[in-house]
Amino acid sequence: MQVITVNARLRRGVRSFQQALIDLAEYRGNIEWAFPSGDRAPCRTYALDTDLGEMLFAVPPPWDGRQAHLFKLGFEGGTLSPDAEINIPDGLNRKVSGVLVADPGGETLICHRGTFTAFRGRVPRADAFEHFQDWLMQVDDNGRSAEVIAVSSASSPSIANDIAEFLFKVKQLKERRKAELADAVDDSTEVIDEDDESDAKWREQEEFEGSKSYTPNQDKCEYQYLHGPLCNALHRKLNELVEGHAELRVGKHRVDLALVDRASDKAKAIFEVKTSSSMSAQLYTAFGQLAYYQHRFGNADTKLFLVLPANTASDFAAAEFFTQANIQVLFGEGGAFESADGSRLEVMLSSIL
Repeated sequence: MQVITVNARLRRGVRSFQQALIDLAEYRGNIEWAFPSGDRAPCRTYALDTDLGEMLFAVPPPWDGRQAHLFKLGFEGGTLSPDAEINIPDGLNRKVSGVLVADPGGETLICHRGTFTAFRGRVPRADAFEHFQDWLMQVDDNGRSAEVIAVSSASSPSIANDIAEFLFKVKQLKERRKAELADAVDDSTEVIDEDDESDAKWREQEEFEGSKSYTPNQDKCEYQYLHGPLCNALHRKLNELVEGHAELRVGKHRVDLALVDRASDKAKAIFEVKTSSSMSAQLYTAFGQLAYYQHRFGNADTKLFLVLPANTASDFAAAEFFTQANIQVLFGEGGAFESADGSRLEVMLSSIL
């Protein structure tokens, strides 16, 4: 994965990014947007329908060696200000939040460096990366190794939903930051050592999740940018399903997501999210992870799920392999998660819920 710094390639990437959204959108005209600095400016504004509601997208004129892209999810009137910006610099500029990345297959990935303005200033980047742990991707940043938040691809058929999921996550981060600053930090917060399995605890969405290490390999991860949006959508779906079931909660540990029995603290269902449909290192790893997670955090009755992006369903040829190991395969996007035969997640979990 290589950060794109060549000016001509950047211009092409920005055009394809904008056009992919505009092709899906309804033009709303020049609308005034407000910025954190206090400035206001009319911008070409478009509306896109997403699984999370209407998303506004605006393209201001270029300034200061960058092209801004403004996004607002669920605008309800009043002052129009962005939930997040993805600003692409004309060349290498690590101070600008947005970044385009070339993947080995030739796709242009839309990424973010993790700089967000929020209540009383900026969110520390370390906090942002903790919050976006499932979205992080390691890249070659013009000779440096760096982590960025993978948002979408300029050629993704789900680009509008991918960005909407990103905004949903950004809004959570900003609300969390505001609450922390307003209420002050609780010094008694427990710190969990993930290497000490005797003290293992399930964690909820907003708690510290540690950091993952990312080692580049030779396997092409065709849809790597979808890991974050897919985890986000699945977490939201599971939260909806456990409403009214006080005995269950949604948790995280080393697993991507799990349904946890509050009484026993054991997982009743474990979900591992991957983004490649070919039998590469990703799926071999998922097989081993699910077997170990069942042993470590569940029991013989724990249901196991491999979750893949919806657009991999037609390419997935290993269903029998996973079925024989009692691992059910789900394909998902937005709020819909189904097996290859069309069985919905809520039906597959009916014995638990």
